[in-house]
Amino acid sequence: MKMFPNPLGQPVLKPLACAVALALSNLLALPVMATDVAATEWQVTAVDLTTALHQLSYQSGQIIIAPGRLVGQQQVTPFAGTMSLPEALQQLLQGTGLLAVRQPNGSYVIQQQPGKQVATDSQPTAVNQASSTVPMEVIMVTASKRATSVLDVAASMAVLSAEQLKDAAVKDFSGLFQAVPGVSINSAFGGPQNSFITIRGIGGADDYKPNGNPSVALHVDGIYQTSNAYLAMPLFDIERLEVLKGPQGTLYGRNTTAGTINAITRKPGAEFDGYASVDYGSFQATSAEAAFGGAVTDQLGVRLAVKMEQGGGYMTGMGAGRFAGFSPKGFEKQIPAIQDPGQRDGFGDKDLFALRATSVYQFSSATELTLRYFFSADQGDTLQYDRIAYDAESSAGKLKNAGEDSDPYRFYSDEYYRHDISISGVQAELEHQLSADLQLNTLVGHQQSDRKMGGNGDGTPYQAYKYLFDEALSQSSLEIRFSDSTGGDFDWLAGAFLVTDSVDFQSDWTSFDVRSVYRSPYQQSRNSAALFSNLDWYASNDWKLSAGLRFTRDHAKFSGHNQDLNPWGTSIYTTVFKSPGYFSWDRDFSDQNLSAKLTAQYYLTDSSNLYASVSNGYRGGGFDGTSIFSLEETMPFDSETVVALEAGYRYSGDVLNASLDAFGYNFKEMQATTRLSNDTNGRANVGAAEVRGLEAALSAALWGNGWQQVSLDTSVSFVKSEITEFSSNRISEVTNTIGDQLPGAPELTYQLTLSHHYSFSDGSALRSRLSYMYHDEESNRLNAEAGNITPAYGLLNLHLDWQYNESLVWSLYGRNITDKVYFLELNAGSRLVGAPASYGLGVKYSF
Repeated sequence: MKMFPNPLGQPVLKPLACAVALALSNLLALPVMATDVAATEWQVTAVDLTTALHQLSYQSGQIIIAPGRLVGQQQVTPFAGTMSLPEALQQLLQGTGLLAVRQPNGSYVIQQQPGKQVATDSQPTAVNQASSTVPMEVIMVTASKRATSVLDVAASMAVLSAEQLKDAAVKDFSGLFQAVPGVSINSAFGGPQNSFITIRGIGGADDYKPNGNPSVALHVDGIYQTSNAYLAMPLFDIERLEVLKGPQGTLYGRNTTAGTINAITRKPGAEFDGYASVDYGSFQATSAEAAFGGAVTDQLGVRLAVKMEQGGGYMTGMGAGRFAGFSPKGFEKQIPAIQDPGQRDGFGDKDLFALRATSVYQFSSATELTLRYFFSADQGDTLQYDRIAYDAESSAGKLKNAGEDSDPYRFYSDEYYRHDISISGVQAELEHQLSADLQLNTLVGHQQSDRKMGGNGDGTPYQAYKYLFDEALSQSSLEIRFSDSTGGDFDWLAGAFLVTDSVDFQSDWTSFDVRSVYRSPYQQSRNSAALFSNLDWYASNDWKLSAGLRFTRDHAKFSGHNQDLNPWGTSIYTTVFKSPGYFSWDRDFSDQNLSAKLTAQYYLTDSSNLYASVSNGYRGGGFDGTSIFSLEETMPFDSETVVALEAGYRYSGDVLNASLDAFGYNFKEMQATTRLSNDTNGRANVGAAEVRGLEAALSAALWGNGWQQVSLDTSVSFVKSEITEFSSNRISEVTNTIGDQLPGAPELTYQLTLSHHYSFSDGSALRSRLSYMYHDEESNRLNAEAGNITPAYGLLNLHLDWQYNESLVWSLYGRNITDKVYFLELNAGSRLVGAPASYGLGVKYSF
């Protein structure tokens, strides 16, 4: 696939100040960008179509994507004249049997005219607008760090539009499990605020810690998110979301052994536009979203987006129940008794506000600067565990029953916890075309997050593991990239990446079992630098061979102390943890890695291809980071490595898109929590694992006429995982774990969506969307006993839109309409339940 990039096109290289200076020094020498509709003077001097299209792309500032198998051998007649870009493309493509199809994002894709052979004498209309009545439009993505069609990405990926995200009720990254098969969300205590994502069973086995290394690399507008703490970042005013499955170590670096998720937000367009929407639903759930922006001057565009969420709590707090007034036996006068907070309905309410401001300044047709500021504040309820009834528990050694029954939406607690999470940051993206065949992109960002939350990890008012967490995170990153933009037989890019991040964390624990309160503050700082490159060689019209390399060097510093506060003079800390009541540490960890990827892609036809790849990657080593109760837990663990084989098939036609992928991974030095020598839990390298699987996806326009359309969208993921090696201080855990599937690795997941669109004679339209998602049983932890395996479940959702006119849309929705009881996590007797059936009404006004 040849891409003739927009001179406004991609991020930049060198420190930001140098890039700005370099861009400004070239402004006067750069051409003026043309528009689609304006009459412009063109100079096309090339006789081969590949170079001629590149000349038009460079002069117009528009992306033109041209498959080499179509244009590679074509010869054209040079021309010069004043006309619009569509007219210039039509003249250029005369006699070739090709079309230039304009996409909704403004780019053009060169395609073969239906029913015509390439290089015939026919002269079709060369430029068509992508029709809204054709559902199978070309999907543009940036998964390979340059704009291309999804058909030409030699990797498994899912792309979700803003409309699809809304239909699936995906409001943050943690909601993706409801929309993308093969993706799971593992939620520890606190729900989405302490969660991690797995893709195809790979995701970090309980690595929800703020200082951890997530196996799924999150990116927002190209900025890498260094911690799982950012999973709860709200998604709004989104252009699309790309889920790239499988290791992505060469282009995206460390911590991509499971895959990469890219969220691309909307930029201001050439025309002023915007929208405002309000939704109200079950459990008094209220949400509102608005965005507006456009061109302020010929060179400056701005866009502002805001989002608010309130209510939605579906749980009932029963207070402390039978534990009200309880103190450990024999210490009633020393250890404070459990207080009863009383009953509370509608627990789990959200309280969220977020905004994003984006400005785009176009210095010239070849230089563009994008600035973003974002902020979110989340002060909602922190979801708590419900606990199963006492007689259903396997252990009856101590009183743990506060009055629990089988109702998963009722829970007992001595406190109703709320969290306070704020995230803010700035980004600068400078895009500059140095010359006709060389592009320079720079992306720099800084952000911070403050989080306060608490809960009881045991799901009961009994204070066995009552915690309060106070975290401060900060990160800064710089990515610099050079890329070739000639569209010749060799397409390449090369760059450098640097990220630094820090975590300040303090945990306070209250434990009746330890008869004390103990504190564990730590500080961690990390630096990671990388050099990377990728080369695509179009060996022929049918073959594309790709190779990528990335060298990364990491360094982390970890220091802190642990202190048994012993406020009541009753502590048995040293006995329980086999550790001194006070200790401190100061550790370092360094590592380096060379990741590589080789890919071959063969085009069977213009609309179908096969690919195969082999790659390796790694997940950075480091330190455990929830709380440190013994010196052994402060020791570093090594990086986790993976070798991956993948192969797949792609087809994209006028009424059908299809894909099939097979994959196999081998993991070594697997990172997970295990029993250490002092019998406490700590993160370490615990062994090895294998993953094998198949995935398929199909989108089809089933039927349509001038008034209505029916379409089908379905995808399925089958994953077979096995832990082949495991180490633990408890021999029973070793024998019980080897042979188990990985946590967060359900064997079967799939989604099925049937959509219907009907247009009325008065200009209004009705759209209905019925979707079903199935999620197989999965373990939430290693040592997958029955109490740690969530049962399989399926969710049925319905969404109806009535478009009253071009501006106004009314919506009705039902989610989990069969009222299926399902769980996000099971942890022995504790469980975190998903939302029951909910319904709502919405209205959206666009302008």
